[in-house]
Formats: sequence, structure tokens, C-alpha cells
Amino acid sequence: MELEKVIKERYSVRKYQNKLIEEEKLTKILEAGRLAPTAKNSQPQRIYVIREEQNRQKLKELTPMTYDAPVILMVCIDLNEVCRMKIEENYHTGEMDASIVTTHMMLEAWNLGLGSVWVRYFNSAELQKAFALPDNIKPICLLPIGYPTLDSTPNEKLHFDRKDLTAEVTYL
Repeated sequence: MELEKVIKERYSVRKYQNKLIEEEKLTKILEAGRLAPTAKNSQPQRIYVIREEQNRQKLKELTPMTYDAPVILMVCIDLNEVCRMKIEENYHTGEMDASIVTTHMMLEAWNLGLGSVWVRYFNSAELQKAFALPDNIKPICLLPIGYPTLDSTPNEKLHFDRKDLTAEVTYL
């Protein structure tokens, strides 16, 4: 699929079929994340693939926004690997890098005929504890992925209501 078509057609899917994702498709999605640019190529992202039923249920107890997807990617950063900017005290690009990685995976999922939805409705400390993540690993977002149900459609307000380009862009 052409990139412009992927960008225009993709929407947040919140209803998934009870169908497994083929291993080769999951690998392509993860590879898209691996190839995403990060600040100074620091690659601080750590991606946890949650697909076992008991772990999906554990996650569902922490956020209602898993939408019963067959796979949920928990995108985290390694705080020991983030790019720290000396020009601004206490700033690092970890969340930005994880967001770029997640976007690449989200677009590749759509390109492969799979839906996804970006989720940041959780307490990262609770998620870290529930999955026994090391102290240096911080969850940034979740990406439920799966085949959309046949009646899955974009939310009219959230998908199509876009500001005009002139409201977002200023030429200096």
C-alpha cells in the first residue's frame, strides 16, 4: 500500500476479531519499530509482546483500553539508554523516541491489514510492577493490534474532525 493511503485510511480500531496474528506479520510490525529513528540512534525502546491470555487479562485489570486485542505491544524505554540533552537539564528523548517507534509499528500494522489503537490510559508504575519490569524500564504506551471486526468503523469525531492546516502551521 502507498504510504499516503495508509496515513489517510488508518483509524483507531477498538473492536477486534478473535483471530491470531500471523507470526510473519507480527515480525514485520516489530521490525518497523526497530527501524524507526531515535535520537542519536540511541534505540532506548523495549517492546514487550503481550499475547498470552493470562497476561492480557492482567493488563486488562490495569486499563480497560485493551479492547480484547489478540496482541498488545507494551512500548517502554530503557532509562539507561535514552538520549540526554545537555542543552536542557533533566531532559531526555525517551518518550519521543518511543512515540516514533509506536507510530512506525501502527502504520505497518495497517499496511498489513491489521488495526491498532494508541493507548496511554494506564499508570506506568502499576504496569511496571504488574509485569515485574526492571526499575530502568518505563512503560510509555500500549498498542493493541489485531484484525478489525467487520463492523469496526472510525469514530466520526475522533477521526474525521481535523483542523485546517492553517490552524496548525505557521511559516516564519
